[in-house]
Amino acid sequence: MSKATLSQGQQLLNLVSQSGIARDQLQALLESGRLSVLLQDFMEDQSELAHPKPTITPIEFDCHYGQTLVKARDAMELEGYVEQNVNDINFKRNCPAPNQEFVLVCFHRDIYDDEDPDKSELLRELDKLGLKPASPMELCFVGRDERTRDLQREFPIVARSQVWRDPHGHLHCPFLHEDYDGRYLSLRHVQYWLSNCRFLASRK
Repeated sequence: MSKATLSQGQQLLNLVSQSGIARDQLQALLESGRLSVLLQDFMEDQSELAHPKPTITPIEFDCHYGQTLVKARDAMELEGYVEQNVNDINFKRNCPAPNQEFVLVCFHRDIYDDEDPDKSELLRELDKLGLKPASPMELCFVGRDERTRDLQREFPIVARSQVWRDPHGHLHCPFLHEDYDGRYLSLRHVQYWLSNCRFLASRK
C-alpha cells in the first residue's frame, strides 16, 4: 500500500470514528456499498455546522426620506449614547428605489468585513442572497418606528452600505444596539462582525 493510500485510509477511519459507526455496522456498510453515501451525508452535515444557512427575516417600518440624516438620527430619541459622527457630512443620502422590501439577515457565525467589496465576506454573502445592505438613514428609520425600535435590545443591527473614514484612517459603519443605559447608535470599525449581529438589507 502506498503512502498516499495509507493516508487516505487513515482519513476514512477518522471519518468513520467521528460518525459513531460500530465495527459490525461498518462491515455491513462495506458489503452493501452504502459506506460512501453515509460518509458523504456526514461530511455535508459537518459543512453545514461550519457554515450554517443564514436566516432572513422580513421587517417593515415607515421610511421618511425627505429629511436630513441628523433629523432622522435625533428622531429615534435614544436613551443611551448617540454617535454624532453619523451625520450628513460623513454619510451621503441614498436614493431609494420605490416599494423596497427590507429584511434582517443573521449568518449565525462571525463574518469578515473589509472596505474592498471583493475582500468583504459579508458583502459577498449578501450579494449571493440577492440583497444589498441598507443605508444609515434606513437604520434610523428602524430605530424610530414603534414596530421595530426595540429590536436593538435583542441584537445589534448593522447598516453596511456606507463607511466613514475617521481622522486616523480607520473605517466605521453605524449600528444600533443596547448597552447598560438604553438604546445606542454607535460606529464600529469595519473588520469583522460577531454571530449575534443582524444586517439590515433590501432585496435587489
